[in-house]
Amino acid sequence: MARRQLNINEKTWIVKHMYRLEYPINVQRLWSKEINNNPPDRKTIRSLMNKFEQTGSVLNIDLPGRPVSVTTQATKDEISSILEKEPRTSTRQMSTDLNISRTSVRRIYKSMGFKPYIPRLVHELNEDDFDRRIEYCETFLSLLKNEPNLIHRVIWSDEAVFKLNGHINRHNSVYWATQNPNVTIEHTMQTEGLIVWAGIWSEGVIGPYFFDDTVTGQSYIKMLNDYFYPLFHDLPDNESFFFMHDGAPAHYASNVRDWLDENFPGRWIGRRGALDWPARSPDLTPADYFLWGYLKDIVYQNKRRTLSSLKQSIISAFSTIDSDLCKKVCDSVPERLQKCIDVNGHQFEHLN
Repeated sequence: MARRQLNINEKTWIVKHMYRLEYPINVQRLWSKEINNNPPDRKTIRSLMNKFEQTGSVLNIDLPGRPVSVTTQATKDEISSILEKEPRTSTRQMSTDLNISRTSVRRIYKSMGFKPYIPRLVHELNEDDFDRRIEYCETFLSLLKNEPNLIHRVIWSDEAVFKLNGHINRHNSVYWATQNPNVTIEHTMQTEGLIVWAGIWSEGVIGPYFFDDTVTGQSYIKMLNDYFYPLFHDLPDNESFFFMHDGAPAHYASNVRDWLDENFPGRWIGRRGALDWPARSPDLTPADYFLWGYLKDIVYQNKRRTLSSLKQSIISAFSTIDSDLCKKVCDSVPERLQKCIDVNGHQFEHLN
């Protein structure tokens, strides 16, 4: 409901007590005590005082000449100083602090070249990860030179956690700057909840497979034997395929490595594999940089109240992935490998 207009006596009362009490909050308290329990807000009080100091009156008197603009150099300097110290200041907060409208704030931002940049969530890297990432990227690109179609014969596999209260939130923090500051947020990857396994290659996906509990070497080898391999065995020319998984503890179990040596001799990527996988590198495998984000965007559109409904939603989301999309995603791997090399093994996704 819109607030009613203040009458002349109320405006005069506010001005008189503002000069005595100095702060709007004190005027509000006195209003509640002497008039009613619905005092004008602080912005209204400040605006009234500004008008009184400019015109010498509480009446709505138009000043001669052009309207006074808030887009002054002093205002620009103050905004620049605030954003330099705290670039995450919202337009709402800036409007309140400077007692100007949000429209004016946005207009000033635009005139000064300020733009909103959303930080990218990136994985945390250890000091010794960079060289390992470079070595892996260079080795894989070298293999592609000798075997160009290899990129279409890799099963990129991984596990992910889907939660009942899961959500995708990419807009909770904005940085205002004249140039992209490439701000990132590092996070340490954790696993908990309903665990799903899947593999993606250039012509489709294999999955989803749902683990009943935490993934162990025993439960992982059971999945490989009972679920993955029968499906993989039906693929044409499967003897030339590579299998990829990361260095998770279950993947490093001795029985799992023995199984891979037997079924993918010299053609598996992982911790201590034929091609050693660099730790903490989700930006280099399609399962991480595409598959899980794509699926969660779909699954988390609607909140699920039971694990069974969440499971069905995940299965339905998988059915939306076609071979054209998979090929496009897998074809992007070499470019990512080269970008990783170009930045000396550091994170690179936020630089796009």
